Amino acid sequence: MTADNIHQIMSEGLFPGLKSGVSLVETHISWVILTDEFAFKIKKPVRFDFLDFSTLELRRHFCEEELRLNRRLAPQMYLQVLPVSIGGIGEGQLPAMDYALQMHRMDNTREMDKLLAVKGVDARDMEYLAALLAKFHLQNRLDSSLPYHPAEDAHDFADLYALESDLEALQGSDAKLLRTWAETIPAFLYKHTTRSEARIRSGFWVEGHGDLHSRNIFLPKKETPVVFDCLEFNAHFRRLDVLSELAFLCMDLEFYGRKDLVKAFLEAYTHHWACFENAEDSQLFTYFKAYRANVRLKIALLSLRQHPNKDISKSAMLYWLLLKQYVFELTGF
Repeated sequence: MTADNIHQIMSEGLFPGLKSGVSLVETHISWVILTDEFAFKIKKPVRFDFLDFSTLELRRHFCEEELRLNRRLAPQMYLQVLPVSIGGIGEGQLPAMDYALQMHRMDNTREMDKLLAVKGVDARDMEYLAALLAKFHLQNRLDSSLPYHPAEDAHDFADLYALESDLEALQGSDAKLLRTWAETIPAFLYKHTTRSEARIRSGFWVEGHGDLHSRNIFLPKKETPVVFDCLEFNAHFRRLDVLSELAFLCMDLEFYGRKDLVKAFLEAYTHHWACFENAEDSQLFTYFKAYRANVRLKIALLSLRQHPNKDISKSAMLYWLLLKQYVFELTGF
């Protein structure tokens, strides 16, 4: 599909359900058509180093994976995968040019990132969220015989280095630090390999969500939180130490300046599952926060390539500052 095809489907109402409240949310990897009743997510035909949606077969497969994985945490939200053609979205649209994941529309005013922006999240919300996630993680622990390869983590962190020129374009960034980190980050990971292997044997690795930040969480009033948009396109990124999963959310809370919520969340979560066993685990947690800031920075920089604007630039700079802070805590650089 192209952007023109998407706008035609929207303007002519070529999709199931109500035709009211139609709008579009676009990211660097997808289009999401919103109505008052449903959301229809269509993957862009793109290929990056961390995902490949370049063929129709791959897009169909990852739509089906997204449905399967997200039904673990949000079964009430994720409905079905539908074919898409120039005639619109629906069962009869063949031959398919693409596929759309159909979801129930949630109350967007209860998105956690929006609530954080207006100080609408409190410690009780964190307690409910921690209980939900701890149960989910305990139900999705991975085999304790998995191998650990620090070089894979180092490679994941180093994906950011390919965007050095994009980073240099950010006013106030110090992109030359990337060259220092190319040595210090792998050294940190190899230093802590024995502990990382021990955590696998202790059952602390999970088939998690993989993209656990506030924009992917709804906090309905007086209801259980809804965690959605699980990372479906690369299993490597959701099969991880549970500390990496928790670090994403905690980094995001710190992005919003809410260290108080980080404290409340971790206290509540570790009440259900004591996943920090020693001081070395806390160091690994700081590394994972650095890696998660790295991921969000990379996404912001890629988004700037497609849609340059001040808001994305501001977010990218905030992620850069968090990343610098975390890496300095770990390595002194």
